Amino acid sequence: MGNEWALVFFTSFVALGAGTFMAVGFNEWRGFDPKVRWSGAVAAIILLSLGGFSSVMHLGHPERIFGALGHPTSGIFMESSMIGLTALCIVAYLVALKRNAALGTLRFIASVGVVLAAILAFAVGDSYIMGARPAWDTLILPLIYLMTAVVAACFAYNIMHKPNLSVGDSITTKSLTLLALLVMAVLIIAYVVHISSDDFPDYSRSATRILSGDLAPLFWAGIVLVGIVIPAILALIKPANNSRSTLAIIALVCVFIGAISFRLMMFKLGTSVWQFF
Repeated sequence: MGNEWALVFFTSFVALGAGTFMAVGFNEWRGFDPKVRWSGAVAAIILLSLGGFSSVMHLGHPERIFGALGHPTSGIFMESSMIGLTALCIVAYLVALKRNAALGTLRFIASVGVVLAAILAFAVGDSYIMGARPAWDTLILPLIYLMTAVVAACFAYNIMHKPNLSVGDSITTKSLTLLALLVMAVLIIAYVVHISSDDFPDYSRSATRILSGDLAPLFWAGIVLVGIVIPAILALIKPANNSRSTLAIIALVCVFIGAISFRLMMFKLGTSVWQFF
């Protein structure tokens, strides 16, 4: 893996940070404790900062980021720009909170931030699409990255929201969470199907390697069990008011582990059509 570990954590932290602010934006339309608003936005910007730091560390020499930012068509430029714009929007939201801005202003800033966070999560995955690497040459990849942020948003919402939810609101939240996990599962299946239908078949990027080869433990345990099944079970549990946040935190950690597992698998499958060296 080498310094690709930095990219694994970069994309995982960005997905978690983007999802956290998506939850803040959704909460802005539902109503909750102002203190939770602040802590949610701060958590989002910290997670994005950790992602940005991991991205810079991937370059080996941090000063190289300035050279990368000088090329607007590069993936690093797009990722860094979207992180910057999203972070700027979160800072604007925090300033608006500090100044006791009107509810309409807060909702507007938060809504813009949600759109930017979604674009950021998708763009991070889109930068890996490469025709020379069949396992990466699919739109499914950025969609999985986006859905990681959406699933994280669902559980972050459960952490931040008031514990005294109405029955109807609780059912809606649970349904959206399970739907997000279902979409993620479908995308994972679609990705395995894509791998199995490669025009340039090779064991290094085959479905056999994922389902029963050396990547099987990472796939079945890390992605399927920890990343999807356990969060789904936790979402189905009817918690007491004082355990709702605890279950959501555990689920969010599982989602993060699942995100890391998928990215590790993705990098191991990312062999090119022609091996020149």
